[in-house]
Amino acid sequence: MTHDSRYIITEIRERADNEFIFGCSERIVASEEFTRLLNFFRNRGWDIKQIDERSLPKDFHHNNSSGYIITKKKEEPFEDA
Repeated sequence: MTHDSRYIITEIRERADNEFIFGCSERIVASEEFTRLLNFFRNRGWDIKQIDERSLPKDFHHNNSSGYIITKKKEEPFEDA
């Protein structure tokens, strides 16, 4: 995927290991299967947040990218009531 050079991620800094960017032409983010994949991870304790699109590159056709940050949720300590 070719990117415009004005965006924070990929031009000002590299992606972190837990950041994933998908181009519009990949059409993966619009698929039901991709949503199912995200829900699979969320249901197993992972937190998945969308990256603000202003930080993401656009391709040379000015199509928006979609980006996600994936982190493991911290275990809540058990409190005896």
